[in-house]
Amino acid sequence: MSVEIIIVNYRTGDMLLRCLDALQQQTLAHSVRIVDNASGDGSPRKIVDAFPHVSMFPLRRNTGFARAVNIAAKRSTADIIVTLNPDTVPGETFVEEITLPFQTNASLASVAGTLLFENRPEMIASAGIDVHRNGVAIDARLGQRYAPGEESVPVFGASAGAAAYSREAFLRVGGLAEPFFMYVEDVDLAWRLRLSGYESVWSPGATVLHRYSASSGEGSDFKRRLLARNRVWTLIRCLPAEVWRRDKLHILGFDALAFGHSVATLDWPALAGRTSGYLGVLPRLVERDRIQSQTSVDIASVESWIKPAISPGRLRYLRQMTGSLAGRTKLTDSKDA
Repeated sequence: MSVEIIIVNYRTGDMLLRCLDALQQQTLAHSVRIVDNASGDGSPRKIVDAFPHVSMFPLRRNTGFARAVNIAAKRSTADIIVTLNPDTVPGETFVEEITLPFQTNASLASVAGTLLFENRPEMIASAGIDVHRNGVAIDARLGQRYAPGEESVPVFGASAGAAAYSREAFLRVGGLAEPFFMYVEDVDLAWRLRLSGYESVWSPGATVLHRYSASSGEGSDFKRRLLARNRVWTLIRCLPAEVWRRDKLHILGFDALAFGHSVATLDWPALAGRTSGYLGVLPRLVERDRIQSQTSVDIASVESWIKPAISPGRLRYLRQMTGSLAGRTKLTDSKDA
C-alpha cells in the first residue's frame, strides 16, 4: 500500500519546514508532494534546498486549497493520499496510524487524524467531522481531553487538515469542490463519500499538533466570508431531498439567526459570504443534480449520522473555547459561521 502526503503551500514559511522535518521521522515509508499556490516569497526554493526528496509542483496563480489538492491527487500514483496542513507537526507514527485502518476495511474511503492544539496538546481540536440537523458541521470531539490508547471509531467524515483518503474513492466522487477555494470543502467531500456508500473512521493515534489558521488568519474577514458562503453551497449540493424536507425549519432557522447576528454585529464579511452563496445557487443546483443522482445509500443510513441540532449558545461556547485553546481572542473555528 503506497502513501503520498499532499501539502498545499501558500507563504507558510518556517511552519512548513517544521512539518517536513517531522515527516522525515515517520515510522512508515511515504512520499511527499507539495503544491505551491504561487507564494511568490521564495519558499519553494527554500523547501527544495532543505528537503530535496520532496516533490514540488509550483502553480502560476493561487488556485485555493481544493484545486491544489485535486491537482496533486490526479498526478499521484499512490493508493492512499494524506492531506496535511502546513501548520501542523505530525507525531512520528502519524502516517502509520492514519493508514492502518485501510488494511482491514475495504469500504473505507477516509480516515480522520487527531488534530491537537499546539498550545494545549492534551486537548482535541478535531477528531473528524460531525453534522447536525440545522446544517451545522463542526469538528468532532472539539475541546475534549485527548486520551492516548483509544480505539478507532466511525465518524461522519475526515477533516482535511490531517486526513487520509483512498485515492480511488477520492477521485471517483470528484475530489474536493474547487469553487469553494478553501474551507468546508472537506465537509462537502465527506457528504459525497457518504452518499456514495463509503465509510470513514477516526484514528486516535494519528496525532498532529496544529497551529490554528496560521496561514489565513484566525477569525479573519477572508475566513469568515468563505465559511459563510461555503456552508450554503454544501447544503445545496449535498443534502438529500428527504433531509431537506425534514430539517428545513432547523436549517433556515439557524441561517436566519446567523444572518441577524451578522447584521447586529456589523459582520460584513459573513454577510457578504452568505450573499455570494445565495447568488451562486444556480451552478450549485446543477452540481446537486449530479451528486444526488449518484447516491447509492438509503436515506435511513444517511440520517443515522445526523446529530440533533446544535444551539447557537452551544456553538458560541465552542468558538470561545477554541479561541482560548488556540491562544487567540477572535475566532470562527467550527466548519460553519
